[in-house]
Amino acid sequence: MNNLLILAWVIVLTLLVGARTRAFAQANFFSGKTIRLIVGFTADVRLAFNSGEIAGLSNSWESTKSTWRKELESGELKLILQAMLKPHPEFPKLPMALNYAKTEEAKRLISTVARVHGPTVRPYVLPPNTPKDRVQITRKAFMDTMKDPDFLAEAKKANLDINPEDGATLEQNVKDILKLEPALVAKLKEILT
Repeated sequence: MNNLLILAWVIVLTLLVGARTRAFAQANFFSGKTIRLIVGFTADVRLAFNSGEIAGLSNSWESTKSTWRKELESGELKLILQAMLKPHPEFPKLPMALNYAKTEEAKRLISTVARVHGPTVRPYVLPPNTPKDRVQITRKAFMDTMKDPDFLAEAKKANLDINPEDGATLEQNVKDILKLEPALVAKLKEILT
């Protein structure tokens, strides 16, 4: 990870949806380097980037591919890391943050943050005590919709990524997060605050 963080004037895109501050907190903790975090909205970040005030950013791919298109096409913006549990379909060979973890504890911590801020962030949920057969029917209908050619064509026109997790995977993610040992919960608090 040291080589990764030494790169100057390269945009860091972690593909960690909605977790810019956490991605940098992770990078600080796991690399032993200090990255100064500056929080801002797209216009502020773009102004700082264009004036050379910042050397990197962490953002979702969905946002970046539409709002930073010119920089992507010109090569000014380079993708160097993704912090997800599995590679994004558009970037199967882009390095994974998880691969830089040197200990099992670090792997668990990165995995937990990726679960908390990945697809688990925006689940579709049913009320408690929904009959299991209805849960299965709803899950199947959702995943069938995610594969429907007309739906995918409309999503493509709107420049939206369709990369869902199935309900069973999201349910397991939540269970895994809730099983995190108290010592690791404390470590996460230390890293993220």
